[in-house]
Parts: sequence; C-alpha cells; structure tokens
Amino acid sequence: MPKELSSRQKKVLFSIIENFIKEKKPISSSEILKKSSLNVSSATIRNDMQKLQHLNLIFQPHSSAGRIPTDNALRLYFEAIKESFSVKNKNIELPHDYKFYDINIMFDKFSKILSEVTNSLVILELPDSRFIYIIRAVVSDLTNDFYQITLMTNLGLSISRTIERVGFPSSKELEKILNEGLVGKSMHDIIKFIKTKNIENEQDIRLSNLYNLVFLLAEEFFRNKFIVNGLARIISTGYFNTKEILYISKIVEDDKLKVQLLSLKPFNIEIKSTIGNEFNINELKNFVMFETSYCYNANPLGKVAMLTFKYSDYKILYSMLNEYTSRLSKIISKNL
Repeated sequence: MPKELSSRQKKVLFSIIENFIKEKKPISSSEILKKSSLNVSSATIRNDMQKLQHLNLIFQPHSSAGRIPTDNALRLYFEAIKESFSVKNKNIELPHDYKFYDINIMFDKFSKILSEVTNSLVILELPDSRFIYIIRAVVSDLTNDFYQITLMTNLGLSISRTIERVGFPSSKELEKILNEGLVGKSMHDIIKFIKTKNIENEQDIRLSNLYNLVFLLAEEFFRNKFIVNGLARIISTGYFNTKEILYISKIVEDDKLKVQLLSLKPFNIEIKSTIGNEFNINELKNFVMFETSYCYNANPLGKVAMLTFKYSDYKILYSMLNEYTSRLSKIISKNL
C-alpha cells in the first residue's frame, strides 16, 4: 500500500473497487459518500479521489463519468485480501463427504466445481512426475497373442496398455522384470533413464523391446498434462470481445500456452495473482488469474489456476481457491 495514502483514502479506494466490481459502472464521489460509512464531506471525498487518480489508482473514462479502479488498485486490493485471510484464517463450510478412488475423476470434478462457484476458467495441472512412484506392475494374458500391462502408482494414477507377446518372455516373467526394475522409482527418473539409453544401437533385442515398452508406458502419463473446465462460463459472462475469447480458446487447446501462463508465478502453495496488464498479453488485459498448488503431504504436485474477469469479487475467488485446493490436498494426502 502506498505510504502516501491515509487510512481514509484507502477506504475510499476500496469502496470504489468494491462498488465497481458489484455494479460494473464508474462511481462518483456522491455515490461513494452514500454507499460508504465515511463521515466526511463530499469535498473531502473529491480531494481523495483526485489524489487516487494522481497515483494512478483510479481513472475517469470521460469528463462527465465517475471513476474506475486501475490494475494497480486491483493489485493493492488483492494484497489486502490476502493479508486479511492470513490474519483471520477464514474458512468456508464446504461438503466433507468426498470419496474418490479414481484420481482422474476427482481432478475433473474438482475443476468443474471450482469453475462453477467462481465463474472462471479453471486450469488444473496434473501431478509433477517427480512425485509419481510406481508401486506395482501387473501383466495379464489377454489373448494368445496379446498381454495387458498395467502400471499402478502411489497417487492412484494407473495406465493400462495392450501389447503383442512377440519379443517378450512369459507374462509372469515379464511382470517380475517390470516390478524389479520399476517399483519405487519415480516416473521422472524412469523417463530420464530411458532417454539416456541409445535404444537404436542396443544389440540385445530383448532389452531393446523392454526399453521401448517401459518408455511407451511411462510416456502415457504425460500425454495429457492439464484438465480444463469453464470455457462456456467465460463466454457466457459477456465481458469479453471476440479476440479475447479466441485467445482463451487457444489456451484451452494449446498446452504450450498453458505452460507459459502457469510459469508466470512460482511453484508453491501461496495464492498468487496476475492482473490485467501484468500478463503483458493484450488479449488478457481484462482478465485476472489466481494461482496456487495442490499437494501430496508437503510436496506441491501441480498448479491450479482460475482465469476470469479482472473486476470480479476477489474475496470469493481467493476464499474458494484456498478452500477447495486445501481440501483437494487433504484428500490426496489422506486417501491415496
């Protein structure tokens, strides 16, 4: 908060922000006086608003209009809300009866619910491969010509693939080899190990087949890196133009854009925000992104981001992201 602002001027600023968020129209000094608890004259409010405008915290779209908060003002507002929640330790009552055994379904439900309660586009990054460990490999005789191989992990994520028997030992022997070689290792280490092997020059065809099989299984975990929900909600708000909607649609479709967007903030559990022009992307100048990470015990597993209109209710956005992500982390840590 700028040192130049008095306590009263902060109240005036936050009143402007909260009224604009609620009504989506510029607010005048007389309206501030009516809608706030400030016991001062209209002249005092006008003077305060002039100072706020001088500090680039509010602006007047045209001479006969009221004032609108700037991105700088929204940044101050977010930091004040963040400080308020850390001090008061606010909690929202949410349903506790969550019983999920398929983590992919859980992630999808989580992102859909969060999108619905915040009216935002929710991007959930699937778990960091460094914390996904193989706990068991199962090889089954599917037919005379094919095996079904399933890798199970500590997070409840699993992948099954069907492969031809040709070039592989019996199902029991292959299962033993996979368990001895993979159990206890992270997906990150497995992929790293396979990539360092020069498979094309491997003389033993059995080893070559085995390396290719493991790479195929491990690679499957990284085909889909994100779960995204809420594009229809963003469109239905009516706050964005065609170019902005097209860009958001590209984000939904393109993982590279999602990676760039989520790399704006550090990978930790603190809730961060990116507001308007802070994106340095013209198509996102009317958006705000709230971002944090969900955890497995103390380890951040993946990011969760909410993208929505920058003049939204920051108290609701902050509290919902905080509560739902904390709940997700508890479910993962306790039940998986």
